[in-house]
Amino acid sequence: MPYMPFCYQHPDYWRIISEESKRTGDMIASRKLFDDSETVPPITEEEFIKVENIRGKLFLVCAEDDALWDTAKYIRRMEKRLAEQPHTCAVEAVIYEHGTHFVFPDGMLRTMLPVGSALFVKLAFTAAKKYPKECKTARIDIDRRMTHVICDWRDKK
Repeated sequence: MPYMPFCYQHPDYWRIISEESKRTGDMIASRKLFDDSETVPPITEEEFIKVENIRGKLFLVCAEDDALWDTAKYIRRMEKRLAEQPHTCAVEAVIYEHGTHFVFPDGMLRTMLPVGSALFVKLAFTAAKKYPKECKTARIDIDRRMTHVICDWRDKK
């Protein structure tokens, strides 16, 4: 399966991640690595995920303040591709301003990290420190939306 190769090689990609993490205050900040890799060389058509071939429900969710990669840009790119290509999938895309890389449903995050999940997210991502209420609200909304998507799917079976 074709994929976008990183423009940085070992050990340079770890240096980039380390430098960005120190600069931003995030535990892991790899966004620069992905952004740079899309431009040197430019991403090719065969490296794009063929989302138009997905059959069924496509639920896309992200936050603008994702420190690992620019998920919002990728979702917008997928929406554009779907607008230009024939497809049969039903798409729901939600982009939150704040939510960090951990845009999990709130209940799932509490299951994964039953003790101290809010503290961990605040320690890992600067956006969670700056916008804790917005991040929590996004996770609760994701929980509600995902539950709705799953229940709709279940009820149609």
